[in-house]
Amino acid sequence: MKDSDITPWECLDSSVHADCKVYKILKENWHNQQHRIAADFYVMKVGDWAVTMALTEEGKCVLIRQFRFGTGKFSWELPAGVVDPGENPVEGGVRELYEESGYRGRSARVLGTVHPNPAIQRNRCHFVLVEGARRVDAGDPGPHEFMEVRELSIGELFEWARNGTITHAIVHAALFYLQEYLRESGQLSLQAD
Repeated sequence: MKDSDITPWECLDSSVHADCKVYKILKENWHNQQHRIAADFYVMKVGDWAVTMALTEEGKCVLIRQFRFGTGKFSWELPAGVVDPGENPVEGGVRELYEESGYRGRSARVLGTVHPNPAIQRNRCHFVLVEGARRVDAGDPGPHEFMEVRELSIGELFEWARNGTITHAIVHAALFYLQEYLRESGQLSLQAD
């Protein structure tokens, strides 16, 4: 089937199937006119996310380690979270960086945006670069957030991704954008210290 033979589906009905606090499960009825088929699908309504790559003046990246209920294990990650209503992705990324790590930076910008899982989610994930990051205090984590904070060299960061210490897929996607940024700015050194 050629791309020109594929037609979009149309949503005929949408209702909340389950409200799970941080996301909603929607039950939707979709119709494809060309193929004369309709079916119910379940999608997650989730706010956009910001994942923050904070680089210190010494060229290190800020990581956090926290317990994740989905895997039942600890996970090394970049500071991240939901972009609050009224925030833009940079504001959300800067806020999440501070809340989870106690770091602030001198400049911030979005390096890229992806759809985490377009099969079942509507949200976007924004990769925010913060430069000149330094720890100012303990931050302001939420009531269920207990984190270890660590700075890694860029080489160590990519080595942890390669060797499976970092397993979070969205962090791996963020590293793709970080690697390209570092290459373009002449800062790329992937050797582990």
